[in-house]
Amino acid sequence: MKERVFAAAGPRIGIFFSDPWYIHWLGSIPVWLRTVIISMIPVIELRGAIPAAKYWDAGLGTTFFWAVLGNMLPIPFILLLVGPVSEWLRRRSRTMDRFFAWLFARTRRKHSKSFERWRDAALCVFVAIPLPGTGAWTGALAAFVFGVPFSHALPAIFLGVLIAGVVVTLVVYLVSTVPLWVTLLSAGAVGLLLLAFWWTSRREEESGERPAS
Repeated sequence: MKERVFAAAGPRIGIFFSDPWYIHWLGSIPVWLRTVIISMIPVIELRGAIPAAKYWDAGLGTTFFWAVLGNMLPIPFILLLVGPVSEWLRRRSRTMDRFFAWLFARTRRKHSKSFERWRDAALCVFVAIPLPGTGAWTGALAAFVFGVPFSHALPAIFLGVLIAGVVVTLVVYLVSTVPLWVTLLSAGAVGLLLLAFWWTSRREEESGERPAS
């Protein structure tokens, strides 16, 4: 019965409840460790681990703590190692060297003042919004691509994970269903925010390139 309830809740809650294909993983180990391990997995992260912990009857506070911890555990290593790994790949593959040269040429050029001013906040928001394609893993990769220093990227990602953890935990534990229009409205708001940021940055770049009269 419990499985049917969980499965039925998934489509209605949308991004906050993942399909329950992983909830029977690691059944022989403690719930807190299961929550940590699932939170570490890319794509699933805490937005999938928290509903699973709720299914396992874990408490709200315990679930939040272990899910955030598990989600953050891989991030310092990603931030520290992705640079050396990319350099290793560039030295051993001409194709990878061209790819990274193209990637950095597009993203690590001189940015506008708006980008420098809001870079860390944008990274935090990107991690905090629990939508498909966002999260701590992709946030760490984005920090590398855009050249965000480790000392700035790690706190921004951690704050984003905390916010995402609060949102997902409260929804999963306190709200039985989330209408689809709420999810769509959230995604639309994020899209408008990113569009406004891009437009402001573009205007500043154009102003800086315009010769003084």
